[in-house]
Parts: sequence; structure tokens; C-alpha cells
Amino acid sequence: MNLGIRLESPRLILRDLRQEDLEQIGSWRPFTDPLSRLWNIPRGTRLSLQLWSTVHETDPTRVWLVIERKEDHRVIGTLSLREIIKHISARLGITLGADYVEQGYGSEALRLFLPCYFYELDFRRMFLDVAAANRRAVHVYEKLGFQRTGSHYRNVPEDVDLRFLEQEPYRSLRPYFRRHLGHVQLLFYDMVLERSDWEKMNAEQRGKRV
Repeated sequence: MNLGIRLESPRLILRDLRQEDLEQIGSWRPFTDPLSRLWNIPRGTRLSLQLWSTVHETDPTRVWLVIERKEDHRVIGTLSLREIIKHISARLGITLGADYVEQGYGSEALRLFLPCYFYELDFRRMFLDVAAANRRAVHVYEKLGFQRTGSHYRNVPEDVDLRFLEQEPYRSLRPYFRRHLGHVQLLFYDMVLERSDWEKMNAEQRGKRV
């Protein structure tokens, strides 16, 4: 389902996904950080991406947008809504290509989209789930006003080699993993942003700037 919107911030354009965007998405460099591979799903071939797009563009419970960088018109990420209940809620998903993380693009895209989500699209709340080990993302969401409402575990795919958790940079993340019924599982946080809380937070921030 398309929203028919085009939003612009200083560095980004947020708009509906088009078929011609799939080639750029499919050409993103794979993530090299072994931890990132746990929550960044590898992109398929161009044909599989086209099939994926064809299926989802007619799905009324799901919306796909692209995050386009203004300076070179590169598609650097995607933003999705799923489990849509019109005028009530939806579940957020956001992905950036490996070359575009840790540059503030995710925060900028969400700050651009949230006013549209709450006012133009008239939703009351936004849900998301995020890997607890993805501390950077958790911090971004909390800074935007999302609150934790619970947690759950998901099985780590059996072909993922977790020996990197023995390395010094990753040892502090080991508490987010557990063994359960023969599987290694990763902790995820459930989070929500209520429109009323988002409005209150923005009003307080404006007051501090005065």
C-alpha cells in the first residue's frame, strides 16, 4: 500500500518505494559487524526483491517507504509500517544500508516521519520491537520518546556463528542471549510511542529552547 507522501528534511527525502528503487537496495554492501547480522536481514536478488515488492504493494496492512539522501539521491534505507490498524496503530520497521549507519540518518528520518504519522495519517500510537543488544537503536528510540512495555526472546538462526561473543568488544552483550529448549535466543524489547506522550515531549523541548 502506498501513502502518496513526500517528506523532506535537511538531508533526506522520505517517499513511497518504487520498483526502480529495488536495484539500489539490492546493491547495498553487506554488514561486516557480526552483531549487525542478527537484525539486518540480507537483501535478496533483484528478482526476489521485485516479487517481494509486488506482494506487499497490494497489502493494506503494510506500507514501505524509502529513505533517500538529498545530496546524491541515493536510497540509503527503508521505513515500513506493518500490522496497520487504521487511525489506531502500526508497527515500525526501519533499515539502513551498511554504509549509512551511525550518521544520524535513522533519527532524522523518524523525526521527519512522526508528525506525518500522528497528524496526517492520524494514528494514536506506534509500536516497535528492537534487539536489546542493539544498544545504539534502543538509545535512539528512547530519545524519541518510545517506552519499553515488555520483552521477548527470538531464536537465533542456527547458521549464525556466535563465537564472536567471546571477543572483548562483544562480551558485555552476552547477557542478552540465552539457551532455551536447545536454541540460542536473543532478547528483544517491545516499545510504544503514544501520540500524547510524543506531543508532551516536543512541547517540553520547545519550552527549553525558548
